[in-house]
Amino acid sequence: MAKKKSNTSNKTKKRVSTLAMVIFVCIVVAGVYVGTNTSVKVQPVAPATGILIETRPILTDAVFTGKVAEAYRIAAEIPKVLDSLFCYCYCKKNHNHKTLLTCYTNKHGSKCDICLNEVFYAYDLYNQGKTLDEIVIAVDKKFYRPYRRA
Repeated sequence: MAKKKSNTSNKTKKRVSTLAMVIFVCIVVAGVYVGTNTSVKVQPVAPATGILIETRPILTDAVFTGKVAEAYRIAAEIPKVLDSLFCYCYCKKNHNHKTLLTCYTNKHGSKCDICLNEVFYAYDLYNQGKTLDEIVIAVDKKFYRPYRRA
């Protein structure tokens, strides 16, 4: 009789051990799933800040209203992205601007639809998680137009 009780005790211990192992494996699998789930919004890959070509400060968005204020806010949020973009209003040739970011160190960006549209497009791509290279290529592709002297 004592042997039967010991045998039942061993089976119970085995079941508890197996159940504990199954729970542990489920927890590990769930952790891996949550850690690698891409449906969660990820941080954009494009670096938003860093060493800049344009070193002058960006005008505050408080000076403007509406979509212009939004553009200046974006410029302050992702200066490295804008500093990596060519401005297709050709202000580099016409006003000696360095990059698209330069347009937001003065009031030029508030008066130019090309500058505004480039910023909004770049920001959309940035929020989609595009890399800096992908953003540059997409902006160049969308906004490129041959330069014409005025």
